[in-house]
Amino acid sequence: MPTNHTPISQPGLLRLIGCVLYDWLIVIGLLMLAGFLAVGVNKLITGEDAISAGNPAFLSWNIGVIYLYFAGFWISKRQTVGMKAWRIHLATTDATPLSWKHVTLRFFCAIPSWGLVLAGLLWRYFNPQRLCWHDQYSQTQLVYTPKKKA
Repeated sequence: MPTNHTPISQPGLLRLIGCVLYDWLIVIGLLMLAGFLAVGVNKLITGEDAISAGNPAFLSWNIGVIYLYFAGFWISKRQTVGMKAWRIHLATTDATPLSWKHVTLRFFCAIPSWGLVLAGLLWRYFNPQRLCWHDQYSQTQLVYTPKKKA
């Protein structure tokens, strides 16, 4: 990863949190729809009205739904719905086009980055390029585009 690359403008912590909250509202809705579908398929296959707690197939299904939301939007538009609302987009640190490798690494590295008491997110304040753990490992970064003055 190049050490001399600095994005034009990076989003602040409050903007990032706002973006995450916005996206997670959408993800919760998607998980509800995915859960209804999974329960219906489970009913057809097993005849049971509910999926047992801790079912690994159901957990994998939910992770897959969340992954496809984020990775699909990152690949196709470089931003999720929440990122668009907060004028943030995803870019690579070396200006190459985003690939499935980039977004997959970003998604799975973000889980411990956010899950460990936000340690990976707060790391950006100790990193010279202001990159979080998942940014570093996936060679991506978030770029903030301020409103154009009229």
